[in-house]
Amino acid sequence: MLDPRPEAVTLTIGGQRHDGWKSIRITRAIDSMCGEFQLGLADRWADQPSRFALEAGAACSVQVAGETVLTGYIDQLLPTIEAESHGISIVGRDRAADLVDCSAVHVPGSWKNIGIAAIAAELAKPFGISVVAKAPTGPALRKFALQQGETAQAAIERLCRFAGLLAVSTADGTVELVAPAESAPVAAIVDGVNILSGEATHDVSQRFSTYIVKGQASGDDHANGKTVAQPTGRATDPAVTRYRPLIVVAEEQSTTANSAVRARWEASTRAGRGQSAVIVVPGWRDDAGRLFAAGSTVSVTSARLFIDGMMLVQAVTFVLDERGTVAELVVTSPSAWSQLAIPEKAEASRVRRHKP
Repeated sequence: MLDPRPEAVTLTIGGQRHDGWKSIRITRAIDSMCGEFQLGLADRWADQPSRFALEAGAACSVQVAGETVLTGYIDQLLPTIEAESHGISIVGRDRAADLVDCSAVHVPGSWKNIGIAAIAAELAKPFGISVVAKAPTGPALRKFALQQGETAQAAIERLCRFAGLLAVSTADGTVELVAPAESAPVAAIVDGVNILSGEATHDVSQRFSTYIVKGQASGDDHANGKTVAQPTGRATDPAVTRYRPLIVVAEEQSTTANSAVRARWEASTRAGRGQSAVIVVPGWRDDAGRLFAAGSTVSVTSARLFIDGMMLVQAVTFVLDERGTVAELVVTSPSAWSQLAIPEKAEASRVRRHKP
């Protein structure tokens, strides 16, 4: 891993660049549709004009060493003054924040025999946001309807659930439908070498031995009777050896196939999210010199955290504070975000490397 060094962070508004920030937090995560940032500066901005094009609601972009990492808006402008100093904090999110905050409005508010990506694109279009599917989305939905008052994000996440997809935003503000999976590690994170601090969670309280997804669907000339009245899917978690069944009532129009997918999703995500850690490492870049990215895989070796294996970066926060330039990595088992069956030799209380 590269030695930590200061990173040049720039906030650009209407072509005007603002830099020299003394405190920085920039977060991107695969479980949050939009990224966010917080920039702060005390005293006087050196080498900057006396007046700035800063206002809440302004469109902006954030760059790290010239690479755009977020395109969105300023949510909050927070100036402060004291007797001999003044400062300012700027808080914002990327363009997908409007999907997170705003209600989904569509007339007539329902669709029939349309694919997930097409419906998501229609929901995002009024906000000027494009939706691109980066993974298979499955067959067209026979029926999908908005729920009163739900946000556009909530509706899109409901669409993604049965296909096992996530909706995440990119640096330019596009929303992508993705299926994160384990890949070659981008960095080796080792206790005593490059872990500044860490805390892990190994939690089995929300894991169950058997998941039973029950649903219902509207009948038509092609599907009726028990086919639509009682679609059911099952999945198991071999690491849970006690009898712990969980019935999940599907929110959407169901089939036997998508109920089975939903059951596997419940089993795999609950297993993966029960094994997680927050690890702070020096610098913002991986072993190849690239900025750490949510959705990438890292190798973690820490006996004290009970982790020795490949972990998926669920979220990364680039930080500049009293600790210097550090990255806060939230890592989970890759099974938290996959549709893969849980290995029969899975353990609930630690992460181990699986020998071939």
